[in-house]
Amino acid sequence: MVNALQVSDLTVSTPGTKPLLNGLEFSIRSGERVGLVGASGCGKSLAAAALTGLLRPPLALTHGTIRIDGQDIGDASPRVWRMHRGRRIFQIFQSPSTALTPTRRIGPQLAEAARIAGDTSGTAVERALETVSLAPHVAGFFPYQLSGGMKQRVLIAMALILRPNILIADEPTTGLDVLTERDVLAALNTMADETGAALLFISHDLRAVAEVASRTLVMENGRLVEDAPIAELAQSKAPAARQLAKAADALQAAC
Repeated sequence: MVNALQVSDLTVSTPGTKPLLNGLEFSIRSGERVGLVGASGCGKSLAAAALTGLLRPPLALTHGTIRIDGQDIGDASPRVWRMHRGRRIFQIFQSPSTALTPTRRIGPQLAEAARIAGDTSGTAVERALETVSLAPHVAGFFPYQLSGGMKQRVLIAMALILRPNILIADEPTTGLDVLTERDVLAALNTMADETGAALLFISHDLRAVAEVASRTLVMENGRLVEDAPIAELAQSKAPAARQLAKAADALQAAC
């Protein structure tokens, strides 16, 4: 079986400096849900940018390959990446406002996604909003009228319409209260269930990761140091993985 995402020896750096990402190696099967965790600054969001062709100069992919459904697109041109983003690989950002056009209402933005996806049913927007537990009248709002959690669910609704092969969610619950976090995580699970997309959930919060993923990749200083189920991180040979598990257990005990 061809993996939805295959990353081999992925290295990102700037001219004349040590690599910021160094030799990342992992794969995700179609429909699999994987967490990518690590302390702040370890390179998680940089990895997401590399995987979606959003590295900005002087950052550059200097070694390795990124394969989506077996096709190597790591060194693809910006035009080719634009063709892949949305339909084949879709990213939900930590700051959802950056992915929504501030001067357009939500309905037209989702309708444009439906047009790109070739959905001519006329009900795609309403169905997608309902699936992520947003009321139909949200389609008439501008992004600034929505809370952070609502905007995250709008992006998940967009992914539902586009039905990408791979969904990357980069810290989508950061700064949300626990009730809103629950809604966003439920929407992500629903999206993955309905589309069969592979999900890479990036977070520093193991508790949130456990709600959506069964397998966890741990990063430290630009490297992957562990690939294991969350339940096994406390016994990992990697100190960074053990520290994350210990901190998560301590927070859970305090609640």
